This record gives sequence, C-alpha cells and structure tokens, in this order.
Amino acid sequence: MTGNDREDPAPATLRLGDREVLVRPIGPADAALVQELLDDRDVQRWLPDLPSGLTSGLTSGLTSGLTSGLGVPGHRPSGPVHRLAIERAGVFAGVVVLAEDGEGGGWLTAAALPEARGRGTTASAVRLVLTWAFVELGLQTVHWCVEAGAWPARRLAWACGSDVDGTVRTLVPVRGDLRDAWIGTWRWDSPLQRESRWLVPVELAGGGVRLGPHRAGDVQRVAEACAAASTQAWLPSLPNPYTVLDAASWVAGREEEQARGAGVFWAVRSDQPQISGDDDGERPDPAPLVAEVGLFPLGGGVRAGEIGYWCHPDARGRGVTTAAVRLVVAHAFAPVESGGLGMERLVMRIASRNEPSRRLAMRVGFQEVGVDRGAEKLRDGTVDDFVRYDLLVGEA
Repeated sequence: MTGNDREDPAPATLRLGDREVLVRPIGPADAALVQELLDDRDVQRWLPDLPSGLTSGLTSGLTSGLTSGLGVPGHRPSGPVHRLAIERAGVFAGVVVLAEDGEGGGWLTAAALPEARGRGTTASAVRLVLTWAFVELGLQTVHWCVEAGAWPARRLAWACGSDVDGTVRTLVPVRGDLRDAWIGTWRWDSPLQRESRWLVPVELAGGGVRLGPHRAGDVQRVAEACAAASTQAWLPSLPNPYTVLDAASWVAGREEEQARGAGVFWAVRSDQPQISGDDDGERPDPAPLVAEVGLFPLGGGVRAGEIGYWCHPDARGRGVTTAAVRLVVAHAFAPVESGGLGMERLVMRIASRNEPSRRLAMRVGFQEVGVDRGAEKLRDGTVDDFVRYDLLVGEA
C-alpha cells in the first residue's frame, strides 16, 4: 500500500453474480475467514507478500494489506484498489483484489480457501470482476503476475482466457530473493473462457501398471533411464552425458508442455506399491517410475497424435511399456465427453533397427504404413530410416 491508494471505492452495495457465486466488497464480518485464507500454506507459498498474523479485529488493516504484494515490483497502484470477497452458495470462499493503475489498466490477484478450490468458483468470480472492470469501470486491460511455477494461479488465468505473455527473469521478490515471474493480460475485448486445451495425465490403470503425473521423486529414475546407453542409442536428442539436473529440468518442463497443449506425459509405475518398514510397522511406498509414455497432438484436419515412450533398463522385458501404451491408446481414442481425448488417428515413428520398439507397436495393434528413408542420425553417427506406424479409431 502507498499513500496514493484509495480505499475500497467499490460501493458497499456492489453485488456481482448470483447466489451460486457472488462477489461483493470485503466487510468486517469476513475478517476471521480472510485471516484463515492468509494462513493457508499454499497461499503463503505462492502469495508470500499477503499479510499474515493480522488481528481479526483490525479489519481495515487486514483488508488493506491484501494488496501489499500486488503487481510488478516498483509499480504500486495509483488508482483505486477494489478488495472483494467471493461467496459460493452464501459461504465465504476467497478474495479477488483488483488494483487500478490510474491509466486505464489494472492488476488482479485472487486466492481461495482450500475447500473452494477445484470447483470453478474462483474462475467464475474472476470473470465477474473482469466484466465489471471493463464494462463499469472502463478499464482497457488487466494484468496478472505470479512467481513462475505457481501452476494453480496460471491454470486459473487459463480458465479465464489468459495465457502467459512471457516470463520475466528475477522480477518478483519472495522472502528476500528475486524470482522469475509469469505475466499475463486480459484486454477489454478478450473472451473470458479458455481458448486452448490444457492436457492432463489423468490416472489410468490396467495390465499391472498405473499411469499418472510425474512426481519430484522420479528425477533419479529418469536420469538413470535416459543416461543408459540402450536409451541413448535410439534417442539421440537426449543430452549426453545425461545428469540429474537434466532429469529435473525434463520433469519440470512436462507441466509447461501440457499447459500449452503440446503434449501429455504419463509416468508409468507398477500397480503393486513397495512395502517398507519403519518404527510403526510396514507401510506402502509409492512404486518407482518404470517408464514414460508421451502423446503429442498433431495438426491437420484429422484429430491425430504421435506416441513416444521409453522404459527404465531394469523394467524391460516385463511388458510394462506395452501395457502402458495400450492404456494411453484407449484414452486417446475415448470420446471427449467420456473423459478421453477424442482422437481419430495415432502414429509412431521408430528407427528401423530398433526391433524391440517395432515389436511393441505391432503388439498394441499399429500397422506399418511406410518408411522415411535416412530420416534419423543415431547416437553412433549412423543414419537410419524411420518406419511409420499408425492406428485408426475403431481398430484398437
């Protein structure tokens, strides 16, 4: 806050939305729940400049502090600051803060209580506030800015029609350190609905394997698999040597690819968790990663995708990759309305000398449809053909 900020100009009677999702000015009765929101672990992690430890009775200080870290460092709002509460079915669910810059623009941030997340409540509230900002306040543009890696905030912006405009290095101060930031924009004429598809590695299970998103603990297994000579031989684009840092960068980058709709990546594990002993007796541990399957949407009039995969050396010969690819194929061909990707054609491209992968393609039903001659330079420096396989919906 600065002395130029005008206190909550939104009239106390302001009501946006309906009883299902309602946005209104924050009031004294909200103090305890706002404090609960500020104390939430995820809010403190990704919105560290929001105040904590405020006395619930000091409502003006509480609500004023909600914008203490809003916007770009060094550019505090010079116009009105609107501090708004979100209600769902009459119950406090979170906050939206809109700070005008005095020049026809503004900055927006939002946070929700844990029980209100994942239900579309905050996205509905943000759309209501943006519509009000553009129609009633006459703003031309509204920006958002979060620390890079704040995926819940980025997904919220995406759900409301805003992509990332760019990443700015060392922009956001976080606990004494400057972190990279994502910045995005809504214009007055922007559609406030998602325009692109955010791909998600939904949980799939069958054939003795379970597929899902990567975990931080997968990094070592990724490094082992991708550093193996037998993997490097057929994937010459991999760094060599392949280090744990390369693996960490790969795992972190999967979310970015999925957010852009460029691909979706499943970590493959046995469906039998490991058992470890501790002082309290035996307990199941998450099964280690044994393989990865990726699916990359292709352009064109037909909804098609390309499948790629690799397997950890200690899991080969057990059928885990075959089972995993079958699950991904079924998910890719399943209709969108039933949770699938609604694809009509899948393809694979495999080096002609990579006999194990070619046999896998045939086992899961793909047909050889052609050869791209001299298409791939392998790790050993030789040039190999790519054999093309495809599978149409209804053939699987």
